[in-house]
Amino acid sequence: MSLNIRVIAPDGLIWDTSADEVVLPSLTGQLGILTGHAPLITALEIGILRIKVNSSWTPIIVLGGFAVIKNDEVIVLISGVEEIIKQDYSQAKEFLANATKNLDLAETTKEKIDASQEMKIASSKLQAFKFIES
Repeated sequence: MSLNIRVIAPDGLIWDTSADEVVLPSLTGQLGILTGHAPLITALEIGILRIKVNSSWTPIIVLGGFAVIKNDEVIVLISGVEEIIKQDYSQAKEFLANATKNLDLAETTKEKIDASQEMKIASSKLQAFKFIES
């Protein structure tokens, strides 16, 4: 038995498949979903949504949203998605360095919030590489 997962962004369907396991970036931490999971609605943080199919993990960077789990179905409504490209590891490290610098230089509340969001995305991109197979 498996989970059915659909990931939906404002511009359309991102993912629609059966999966063995799903890990969501909830506001309270990583939330693992297996078959038979209790019904749940949860808010999502900027982070890595991982989908396991046939012993292989696929990471997706989500920019916040909500997830509904019921009857072995996971529906994820996200605000946006960031692409992960295998060859861009050094670029992701540079993006994180720039985000860290921007956070250090932020002065106004808006600049700090924007820099914090940028930092979460950059950190998630870098972390996602450990789930991408060579």
